[in-house]
Amino acid sequence: MPRGRPPTTLAKLGLDEPLRSEFADYLKAKDDSSVKTVVGRAIEAYMKADLKANPGFDERYQELRKSRRQQSRNGLRAVTSDKAC
Repeated sequence: MPRGRPPTTLAKLGLDEPLRSEFADYLKAKDDSSVKTVVGRAIEAYMKADLKANPGFDERYQELRKSRRQQSRNGLRAVTSDKAC
């Protein structure tokens, strides 16, 4: 089993050069942001722009999202007050 430091979050992204180095430089310059924060915001911005540009795709996305949320709600149970933390 290999030993040493575990891969960083940035390494786990598997970005190719030059994007990997550009992103690393960006994170160093913006020392108050984590990889998770920056990537999350980038994904949200990309999805918003892509869905706006593709209305048919947005309809399908909204249907899938609604279905997933309904399934999640159907699988939830109410916690009674005697079991609440």
